[in-house]
Amino acid sequence: MADAAKTVLAGKGPVQGETAPGYLIFGEEMYWHRKVIDALAKAFGGEKETTAGDETDWETIRELLMQPSFFGPRLWVVRDAQALFASKEAQAPTSISPGNCLVLSCPVKDNPAPRNFLETWRKMGGRVLESAIPSFQEASEFVEDMLKKRGFRITKDALDRLILLTGRSLDRLEAEAEKLCLYAAGEDASRRQSARFITAEAVAACVSEDPEKTPFNFIDAVAGKNAARSLLEMRDLKSRGANPVMLLSMIANHFGLMWRAKEQTQKGIPQSSLGKALGVHPYSAKKALQQSERWTFAQMETAMYLMLQLDESIKRGRMDPDMGLENLLVALSEIR
Repeated sequence: MADAAKTVLAGKGPVQGETAPGYLIFGEEMYWHRKVIDALAKAFGGEKETTAGDETDWETIRELLMQPSFFGPRLWVVRDAQALFASKEAQAPTSISPGNCLVLSCPVKDNPAPRNFLETWRKMGGRVLESAIPSFQEASEFVEDMLKKRGFRITKDALDRLILLTGRSLDRLEAEAEKLCLYAAGEDASRRQSARFITAEAVAACVSEDPEKTPFNFIDAVAGKNAARSLLEMRDLKSRGANPVMLLSMIANHFGLMWRAKEQTQKGIPQSSLGKALGVHPYSAKKALQQSERWTFAQMETAMYLMLQLDESIKRGRMDPDMGLENLLVALSEIR
């Protein structure tokens, strides 16, 4: 997760006056782009000049960098700088006047700078920082470290749910973790001790869903008996770090909720009170009830039996988890 960028922010760069003459930042995780630029701006007294890669050219940049720093801002930031590298004139400055610093921010997956540019850039003393999308494990560590600094801990199921809800964007994770801290800190004084632990219930209560990166699309597809969409959503979740056992557990828990929602409604519990009766968020209760309308109790019992069989087969090593989950999704869609 952008180790070089974290080194800069840890005080081994601009904070200690060891600012390099230039920083080339590439990668799709904008969090580190922003953090490094903010740290450099702070080191330069808040003075910076920002432009875009498609609004300037290399000749203009070289002229600006040759000016002594007392003629203007010392920090020059080019956002979307990858546009500059489409030019045949993409040659790194051979020198930068003392007191000046150039930041080339390229929010793209691969480094767009050609080899000859990078060779000149490094000889000049410029640094190259990668800001890649974090892995599921790295995103988990980011959240845990952030919460620890604020005096909180988070349970594993809550952490998994948080990342599955928000995706691995560090900006989103930071914002949602801040909300969780405020939520936990606002608990009654009698529950202050337990409030230091953030639970899955807290995540469900206050974390906003990212419509493009949410496990609920997967659950909706399974509950809707849509095999093709279920498989597609499953593969998307797996590409973001989810494992088959976790997804099986999510399906089983949700079918249990659907069963209880249907059962409570038949007992006369009004929909407005269903969330309280089930001990879940009202939205979750409403959604489970709507999804249960596609299933009879007998069908849900069959579905849960299939899940139990798969869980046992995986634990005994008789079934490959990935293949077993795919077969289960198809089988669930065929229950009539």
